[in-house]
Amino acid sequence: MRSKPVSNEDIKAAVCKEALATLSDSSSAIVPQLRESTEAQLKWLIDYFEGRTSERKRLFDLTFGHYAAREIDPREERLIDALNKAFYVAVKTREGLKIDPKILGYSS
Repeated sequence: MRSKPVSNEDIKAAVCKEALATLSDSSSAIVPQLRESTEAQLKWLIDYFEGRTSERKRLFDLTFGHYAAREIDPREERLIDALNKAFYVAVKTREGLKIDPKILGYSS
């Protein structure tokens, strides 16, 4: 039996879930208000990629990429990398462009 190919939306949701899990596992690398905001944004993105919401305009209001670049201790490389990947899929989606699965660690 052949397995169903992984769709771009599946990859996008998986990337956001990984970022959310990494955020949950991280120590206090991020102040509580930013952590809560990032968590809410990632949960919304997961819902969007899994088809539970279609409010596309919210893709333009995401700020967690800024947090990853400027507000998180640079030694938190794993968290920053996970958030950057999630922000990458969000930006590509809002621009209507395809993601490159290889950038995200997925084979195409």
